[in-house]
Amino acid sequence: MFVKVCGMKTREQIDWAVDLGYSAVGVVLHPLSPRFCGGNRARGLAEHSRGRITTVAVGVSFDEVSAYYHDFDYVQIYEFRRMDRLIYAGDEAPAGKDFAFFMFDASRGSGELRDLPAWLHDYSDRLIISGGLTPDSVSGVIRTYRPLGVDVSSGVEIARGVKDYNLMERFITEVRNAVE
Repeated sequence: MFVKVCGMKTREQIDWAVDLGYSAVGVVLHPLSPRFCGGNRARGLAEHSRGRITTVAVGVSFDEVSAYYHDFDYVQIYEFRRMDRLIYAGDEAPAGKDFAFFMFDASRGSGELRDLPAWLHDYSDRLIISGGLTPDSVSGVIRTYRPLGVDVSSGVEIARGVKDYNLMERFITEVRNAVE
């Protein structure tokens, strides 16, 4: 199963993700986010990750990530564009399947998991569920929807924007237990 941890801000956090066996790390390029990491710092995190773990540049629009397109393996945005390496993020059914992955944001940025719609099953071959996932909730979501992957951010933080190794470890352990 694909497991992404988003909102990485330090090399140490990326090292944790690699050591714990996460599939990907996300670096947030939206300046209003408490997880924002832009400029040379974002490029440095991408370089530190290269060859070790998949990297995702995360923004609201393509304008926020366009300068980093070639530094990261994928871009994740909340607008549809026909492009390679796109993780299309949203909370409504996308028209067509012209994207690498569809990330359903179950919290609309609130960090609170809400009910998931039945139509998600139509996208399970490229579905990543995010938003409000925690070590306590992720196994139920996986068992119910059988997504290709899951994405966590605030669910592995001890404070807003501050990742915790132990929570990251618990999260990935719960994912592994759910897919066995």
